[in-house]
Amino acid sequence: MKKAANIFTAIFSFFGKIRLFWQETLTEVKDKAVWPTPRELAQSTLVVVVSIAILSAFVFLYDFSMHELIRFITRKVTH
Repeated sequence: MKKAANIFTAIFSFFGKIRLFWQETLTEVKDKAVWPTPRELAQSTLVVVVSIAILSAFVFLYDFSMHELIRFITRKVTH
């Protein structure tokens, strides 16, 4: 019977730790975290979108250039 009580206590202890973890997490998210204002969020979003567009253009141009270079070289070699 004592072994069953130890298992029961361990289970409650485990779930108690999970409950405490979630309580602390929610407290930190609600009270301690600093959330951006709508304007800051919009500005950050704009920075990310512009950065992705610039990077995409760079990758596209590089890929297109390499494709054309390889195509040019293979045409010269095969003809």
